[in-house]
Amino acid sequence: MSTVVIVGAGSGLGLSVAQAFGAKGFDVALVARNKDHLDDMNSALANSNITSRGFVADVTDESQIAAAFAQVREVFGQVDVLVYNAGVIAAVSAAEATAELTNKHLQVNIIGAIASAQQVIPDMVERGQGAIFFTGGGSSELTATPMLTTLSIGKSGLRSYARCLHEDLKDKGVYAGMVSISGVIEPGTAFDPDVIACEYVDMFDKRDTVERFFTGRPAEATRPAD
Repeated sequence: MSTVVIVGAGSGLGLSVAQAFGAKGFDVALVARNKDHLDDMNSALANSNITSRGFVADVTDESQIAAAFAQVREVFGQVDVLVYNAGVIAAVSAAEATAELTNKHLQVNIIGAIASAQQVIPDMVERGQGAIFFTGGGSSELTATPMLTTLSIGKSGLRSYARCLHEDLKDKGVYAGMVSISGVIEPGTAFDPDVIACEYVDMFDKRDTVERFFTGRPAEATRPAD
């Protein structure tokens, strides 16, 4: 059985990604800070006959990330897919973005992503297979959003890291990619999380690009058939 680990798992996109990979037969490991939220997501996945477990960790603490991945390996064995979905979306203008606040948000927006990737890269390279995904923000990472300054800085850096990692690993059998979302994720809209989640699975299957930009589309037109 293959295993996907979703770091920064929440009830929106994180749960939808879990369901999308679970529908392909993956076991699901959910990593987040809040145990109650993890329990709720596990219940939702169980209702879809998807095997999952929750692991509590704060992505700003590298030791907690390492401990969570050690627990994942004890329960599920090797990690086949990593999805880093954590991020801090806060209204912070450039003038308000102090060094302290920016560093605090970067710990979630990019440093946690690197720390999580490091937990799976050595084993994936040794096996010559595996996939690593990051969730980006299309508008913030490309053109910068003045009122989301710390997010713009973080997502821009994450995009550079994803592209560098893709080039570094592509000849070693390991795929790295990024789904960049240019809008507010909300069920039933053009940015429906179930629809966006299909992008991760499709990229996993095709592995034909390092990045896809999700700019919104009618959910009814793209949702997979039941």
